Amino acid sequence: MPAAISALVRAAALAAFAPVAPFAGQADAPARPWTLLVYGAADNNADGPILEFLDRVRKALDDDPGMELVLFLDRSEGFSDDASLLGEDFTGARVYRLRKDSAELLDASEHFPEMVAGEEWEADSAHPENVARFIRFGKQRFPAQRYGLLIYSHADGCTMCPDEQSGRDMRIPELTDWVEEGESVDFMALELCNMGGVEIAYQWRPGNGGFAADVLVAIPNAGPPLDWDRAFARIRTPGHAPAEDATPDAPALDPARMTAVDFGELVIEEGYLGRKALAARHPQESQRIAHEAAACYDLDAAEDVKVKVDRLAVALARTDAKEAFEGLRGPGDAATVMNYVHGRLGDRPYVDLYDLLDRAARCKELAQDVRAAAEEAKRAVDRLVVASFGMDGYTAFEPGRSGIFIVFPDGDAGDGSAHGGRAWARLSWYTPLEASDGVGPYGRWAFLRDGATPENGEVENWFELLDCWFDDASQGPGGFNRYAW
Repeated sequence: MPAAISALVRAAALAAFAPVAPFAGQADAPARPWTLLVYGAADNNADGPILEFLDRVRKALDDDPGMELVLFLDRSEGFSDDASLLGEDFTGARVYRLRKDSAELLDASEHFPEMVAGEEWEADSAHPENVARFIRFGKQRFPAQRYGLLIYSHADGCTMCPDEQSGRDMRIPELTDWVEEGESVDFMALELCNMGGVEIAYQWRPGNGGFAADVLVAIPNAGPPLDWDRAFARIRTPGHAPAEDATPDAPALDPARMTAVDFGELVIEEGYLGRKALAARHPQESQRIAHEAAACYDLDAAEDVKVKVDRLAVALARTDAKEAFEGLRGPGDAATVMNYVHGRLGDRPYVDLYDLLDRAARCKELAQDVRAAAEEAKRAVDRLVVASFGMDGYTAFEPGRSGIFIVFPDGDAGDGSAHGGRAWARLSWYTPLEASDGVGPYGRWAFLRDGATPENGEVENWFELLDCWFDDASQGPGGFNRYAW
């Protein structure tokens, strides 16, 4: 865990400038319904787009008293010099309270002693310690009945939040290693590409011993941000003015009554309606958005999904069903199962879990116990996926069921594949073991570790099935021979 901050540095930072006074009535008033913490890891080319995104969001929320909007933003020197949203241009990291027409710079030095007034702090927003510190600050400064965390940056399903200044990315399991259970949130949303994975959902499930979320909204593919402005325009405390474009078909949600699941369903609903509206206004956009999708997950159900998927893996290994099961997915660019990398199954072999399980449950070439296990796992996925949408390019997409992927590579692919090399050997990040040199793959995925005993020669979970099928004892993730098959 992070080392304790030097008392001397802390004291000097606290003395640098006086704290911002609490807003009127904060000490005596009951906790507001929601505080949404936006972690803007924009020390990359997300600097610029994130400012436009936040401007739409804050105007749509319209200073509703039921929700605070708090921002940590780490900017880049090379991509934007916009000063309109926050009242200043800067290249380091700062914390703000966002209002409809203003941004209040906050003194967060108690948690970020490096944030000294008048100086630039080049934060490493790829380091999970800064996520932890921001959550602690937000919960202390803006106590609420429920907390949400929205991360805005870039990602690829194995890393996120690239920081150009530090030259590193945040690995998904790092969040549970560095951020403690006390910093968990009710609602988490990822404005990041390729993050709608079952391995990710399981990593941050409640009760994992570290950082967790009850509900997660994520995008399994790549695409522009969801229509958060449409969603926030419907969050209204009774008596607060409705949005200008409010209609009876889009009823308001009282933030005092809005649960994390309600919030997630709202974001998915408006994300879909927003894309449909865009296509109606600009038909030429239809092709661009054809392969967009998003989903809301109840992470309390993630553990049951893992248990059922692992049972399927055991059944597949016992019946020697490799050829038939891989046939459901298809090879390389000829993949038949729904996938979220537009046909590519090399470095990011992300296939829709519900779709894969549904095909397996109906496949006559698989043994009855395998089909039964697939059916059970499919039902568990249905409970995990609260709401989802897939645009027209995903013809097999089932809303509320599809929309979460699992890693399933074309592991036998040789040098003649679209990406070259054996696909399994290329997935150095996909491992339960520590495989980090400080910059490279991190490993430590709980979905791949839990329920298995290394090197006992038995398939006990999904990762061990893939390792059994694809590791020829000289190759494998990171070049390791994981389980000595």
